[in-house]
Amino acid sequence: PERINPGDKKHRLTSIIKITSGSDQFSAKWIDDLYGSIIEVGTHNAPSIKVAEAAKVIENTQRDINIALINELAYIFKRLGIDTLDILEAARTKWNFLDFRPGLVGGHCIGVDPYYLTYKAEEVGYNPEIVLAGRNINEKFPKYVVEQLILNLSLNNHLIGGTKVLILGFTFKENCPDIRNTKVIEIVKELTKYGMKPEIVDPIANIDDCKNEYNLQVNSKINEEKYKAIIVAVAHQQFKYIKKDKWESLLKPKGVIFDIKGILPRDLDAIRV
Repeated sequence: PERINPGDKKHRLTSIIKITSGSDQFSAKWIDDLYGSIIEVGTHNAPSIKVAEAAKVIENTQRDINIALINELAYIFKRLGIDTLDILEAARTKWNFLDFRPGLVGGHCIGVDPYYLTYKAEEVGYNPEIVLAGRNINEKFPKYVVEQLILNLSLNNHLIGGTKVLILGFTFKENCPDIRNTKVIEIVKELTKYGMKPEIVDPIANIDDCKNEYNLQVNSKINEEKYKAIIVAVAHQQFKYIKKDKWESLLKPKGVIFDIKGILPRDLDAIRV
């Protein structure tokens, strides 16, 4: 099942090169022939299962570290008073710039595989510093979002305790119903610590799964009321279609929006990373 990208309409099973292997030559060939019969772009038959598994792990670890770098840069640029997304837009004009964006790192692969690699590394006596540093940075991101939100609410003279916070998106990535290891739950926990009241809306998440897995009430539609604070946590297409006047109608005077993925109109003056 590896290299399947949930919600991706372009990179589908038959159009992604599949790594195969087996415990002996016969098994390896049999598996490779099986996948080769359906995958149009071909396969890569690795020399051992260990090699195939290691390749899988570093694909996801590499993404985790690259996102961690951008998240750390976001922390720096916030202190310097410049917009991270503006900087990335300028930087990606270079032909070999690696185009990653800051944000939450959840899901069942990117935020998990580095720990498998760490376990095996420590088993053979090596402490993987960069891998663990990346994990540490990304795990702190939900707390950073809530701290920035509270700071801006305070500057606008809003009380924190009891404040309703509208959270848009609960899945681990945009345009995908998968809620496994979603880091939005960490934002919910952080808000609750401060006595705030999260109200979650996700038009494509399975409502029953959210209740069973996280014991949370997630709504499919936004309530027609006003909020002191809104967090746009996941860049679902449905949220991108919302017009500026609708966003303004959802906010109380001096209300605050944190636009994690940078999808809102710039003249809304939302907080960005």
